Amino acid sequence: MKVVAVLFALVAVSVADICNDIEGGRAKATAIKDLAATGIDSLMGDCYPNGDAFSALLNSEACSALFYQGTCYGLKTAAKYADVDVVSYDMLRRGVSDVQALGNVACANVEACYNEVFDAVSDCAAADDGFIEGVIDRATEMYKARAEQALAEFGEQNDNTIAGRLVNIAMKRFTDIDSLRAFVSQRVGDDVIDDAMAGYQAAKEAAAAFCDSGCVDQTGKFLKRLFSSMNKGRCVDATMFCGACQINAEVFLGRRANSIPCCLQDVVEQAIAGAQYVADTYGDRAANAESFLREAFADRPDLIAKAEAAAAAAREQFECVSSVYQENKSSCF
Repeated sequence: MKVVAVLFALVAVSVADICNDIEGGRAKATAIKDLAATGIDSLMGDCYPNGDAFSALLNSEACSALFYQGTCYGLKTAAKYADVDVVSYDMLRRGVSDVQALGNVACANVEACYNEVFDAVSDCAAADDGFIEGVIDRATEMYKARAEQALAEFGEQNDNTIAGRLVNIAMKRFTDIDSLRAFVSQRVGDDVIDDAMAGYQAAKEAAAAFCDSGCVDQTGKFLKRLFSSMNKGRCVDATMFCGACQINAEVFLGRRANSIPCCLQDVVEQAIAGAQYVADTYGDRAANAESFLREAFADRPDLIAKAEAAAAAAREQFECVSSVYQENKSSCF
């Protein structure tokens, strides 16, 4: 990222350390980091970048900033919405500053942290031909020791729910690492890998442009004003955009002074293009997956109906959002 993104982040962190908003926030995040470090070191085995435990990377300036701010944001958000039944746009507006601060920290540190981790993994893989295989074996052992039984019990006790049935389907299909590898090798060819790499590169470039243009703060200011304007009249539930909330958004965006920031619109347009490419390229595979799931749920038409209703409701809300966006795009040059 460019120097300007780092400067934005330094200013943001100096005035908005999210851990300060939680009682004992940094201590709680440290406890979580220590727990994560134990798991990471167990997973990575005899990989010691810079002669230290792999988890020591969490203490680097870039990775540490990301970990603490991200963890404290999660703790603060979980507490904020723990007892909330209906989320209003005013609640979202009051949460934008935290997202804005976290976004600036991410802009300044994601690339550096990623490079540190990538280089460490690459060095270990180059030094040990069996490194990746070892990581996979240890991950499998950790899953069997810490999660397999709990997942099996959840599936058995909740087979009458969509989540429980999906867990049971997955556990029956993937009985060991070899069955998972066979599944992946049959469905993930060079074309999928090439598309994934191209998508990653496009996302990386879009994120760099978003950060370098100062778009985190532009987007934050825009969203605060948008959410404030939407939080009125019958728009009381942020999960229901169609109707009153849609009208409020249209009124706000209809004013020239409230145009969508071009840097944000660029990201949205790229996301739309990417989603359309995936739909066009992998639509047949998605249809096959749906057919498989319908067969697996054939004995529970009530769950199929519930899933269809949820999907229809999501499509309706998405279409309302899309309509407002398409009709109010900025004239960016």
